[in-house]
Amino acid sequence: MIDVLIRGGKVIDGTGAPWFRADVAVQDGKIAAVERRPLTAQNGPPEGAAAATVLDATGCFVTPGFVDPHTHSDLPLLVNPPAESQVRQGVTTVVIGNCGSAPAPIGPLNGAFLNRRIGERAAGQGLRRDWRTFGEYCDRLRRQGVAVNVAPLAGHATLRGEVMGMEHRPPTADELAAMCRLLDEALDDGVFGVSTGLIYPPSSYADTDEIVALAEVAARRGGLYFSHIRGEGDTLLDAVDEAIEIGRRAELPVQIAHHKAARPPNWGKTVQTLEMMQAARADGVDVAYDSYPYIASSSGLGSLLPDWAHEGGAPALLARLRSPVEREGVVAGIRERAAGIEGWHTIIVSWVPMAAHKSWEGQTIERIGTALGLSGEETVAHVLDTLGGAAHMVYFQLDEADVCRVLAHPLGMIGSDGSVAAPYGPLSEGKPHPRSYGTHPRVLGRYVRDLGLLTWEEAVRKMTSAPAQRLGLAAKGIVRPGLDADLVVFDPATVSDRATFEEPHQYPDGIEHVLVNGELVVSGGNHLGMLPGQVLSRP
Repeated sequence: MIDVLIRGGKVIDGTGAPWFRADVAVQDGKIAAVERRPLTAQNGPPEGAAAATVLDATGCFVTPGFVDPHTHSDLPLLVNPPAESQVRQGVTTVVIGNCGSAPAPIGPLNGAFLNRRIGERAAGQGLRRDWRTFGEYCDRLRRQGVAVNVAPLAGHATLRGEVMGMEHRPPTADELAAMCRLLDEALDDGVFGVSTGLIYPPSSYADTDEIVALAEVAARRGGLYFSHIRGEGDTLLDAVDEAIEIGRRAELPVQIAHHKAARPPNWGKTVQTLEMMQAARADGVDVAYDSYPYIASSSGLGSLLPDWAHEGGAPALLARLRSPVEREGVVAGIRERAAGIEGWHTIIVSWVPMAAHKSWEGQTIERIGTALGLSGEETVAHVLDTLGGAAHMVYFQLDEADVCRVLAHPLGMIGSDGSVAAPYGPLSEGKPHPRSYGTHPRVLGRYVRDLGLLTWEEAVRKMTSAPAQRLGLAAKGIVRPGLDADLVVFDPATVSDRATFEEPHQYPDGIEHVLVNGELVVSGGNHLGMLPGQVLSRP
């Protein structure tokens, strides 16, 4: 008796090799057998086999579970352990702690900030921070259970924030040593490396040497460097060059996050950035990237402010916004930072924390400004002032030709840059970027089936073995006997994203079954409530 038999499907094994028809048997959380079948054999299990659960995959592809190398589900997983929006896409493993922001280590300087985030997004859910270290955070996930596997990263902003707060200056030797010690402790707890968010304070306050020093700590322990680079617009080429330099100096793999060319003056620069990465690899630097299939990005609205406005944290920012003299400087900084955008109609407020201003969600900055009688930059300042500095945005700033070029290149992987969401509870608020619900089905439906940009096999490789190999997860990302039974069954005729920018809280179509560590989590498109995910440690 085997646990699960997936019968009659076309197996895409994750390596990029052509599909083949086979039955896949699962036992004790592992792939027990992959039995090839003649094309005429459509029904019945392998001779002599019996299974507790039989899934008919006729007409469907059977693939490894998708590994999402770029998510922001650190806190959402605590609010929604079923990981609804991610596992329903076929995602079975997520990387957290991206863009420099991680859930640990938490001490006096970081504690107030994280408690505020929890209060904003989990009000009424009883979520309380009861961890300080990465080990304690991971234990919290294990105790409560989670539907997907979780691979954590340490965040540079979190490390720096715990040592220096939001001070805009280089660290002293002692402060840099303290950051390195905190990173070492996180590596002891199993994190896979360190991430940066070099457009966000306080990460943006660091110079290259500071990042190299931390990357060297990760390198000594077999870790990776994941980076939201220092600019994706006018400074894109310099930012990619800096990421490559960090990898070269620290001698560790570099993963460039959500690679893109932002704003019309920079469209087309991905031709050069991809050439830069290929040249770096030829020179011995292990650099790769992930990307998502949308022409809009998403971030905090505060990222439109100049870096100096954030120095000292949220209280100092609000004081500047509420001082007539300093507010004028902030508005001028927003105007300068927003140079090159197509217009304020391209930026949409996607989430606000206050019930009194929920009407702003889904509205453009231009429309809100017209109602208030304010310019675009003044509207940004007003919204942030009114909301205590907390608001999110969706920003249409990418070109479809760049999106296609980056998706198609062999160095790329598919990463959502999203987070766990659900059409119920606190994670159903706002109009978030639809990538949290639709990234992987959108690649398969639009860019493979409809546009032919990628083959099925290459798209699946970018979602499975490529990120698994990047993370050193040798037991994941390939359909092969003896490996972990993280598996997806999807219908190539119907797989598609349903989430839109207007109505983002919609699960995709065509993802029929999802197994995590051999346990059926999604079946017939329905979540079964199982929580078989594991918190992973760096190999």
